[in-house]
Amino acid sequence: MRAPDDPYAVDAAFYDAVHGEGGEDLQFWAPFARERDGPLLEVGAGTGRLTLPLAREGHALTALDPSPAMLAIARAKAAATGLDVAFVEGRLPGAGLPRDAFAAVLFPADVFLACADAAEQVAALGEAAAALAPRGQVALDLPGPGHWLDPARNGEPVLAFEGRIDGDALLVWHVREDDLVAQTRVLRVLYERTGADGLARRAVSRHRLRYVARPELDLLLAAAGLRALDAWGGYALAPLTNASERMIVIAERAGEGGARA
Repeated sequence: MRAPDDPYAVDAAFYDAVHGEGGEDLQFWAPFARERDGPLLEVGAGTGRLTLPLAREGHALTALDPSPAMLAIARAKAAATGLDVAFVEGRLPGAGLPRDAFAAVLFPADVFLACADAAEQVAALGEAAAALAPRGQVALDLPGPGHWLDPARNGEPVLAFEGRIDGDALLVWHVREDDLVAQTRVLRVLYERTGADGLARRAVSRHRLRYVARPELDLLLAAAGLRALDAWGGYALAPLTNASERMIVIAERAGEGGARA
């Protein structure tokens, strides 16, 4: 069972075995970070999947996450490799970020969807906007139109990962409940670990995600004092289309100039 104050304690134990370090999205985040001149804030940094590769490139990083279990792993890995990262336990909104401090605020891999509703999403974006240095940017990685909510598959166990953890076999199943009216997904993640004794040990986590489409995102950004500059349909910066599984959006404070997407 997860601790009541740690929504990702169960996931933390398996996260590195499932996701490793880096990932497909690093092909976007690494060049994006190189183009920024100043400190970066990563929201939902987890165990450091993106934090550590970016820190190795010499970026000054603040890694924000609400999970003590996730951060403990990230801190240990950073210390073991001599990387200087500022790890902060907290979430947006409510993290108490310094104003005008960051060249960019990064919301990787569906992190933004952890906000409970539109009001909380605006609040999170507003705090991110206030934390930006002049001409700083917010970047969000969200599900695209081709990877939208699908109630037709509600309750269906989907095998998301098959591999090993510390010599044991590991299966990870996703079971979702999608609600088109509320634009939410309740995702149960079932971890099944089988050791040499043949016994299967199971753990379950539960997360609620609030989806946004591109037109609504523009409204959320505007309500937070931001405006979109660019939007792409994948990590290789392909155009955003109905078939795009990812939606990458870059925004800056309204009134600071730049070409709108």
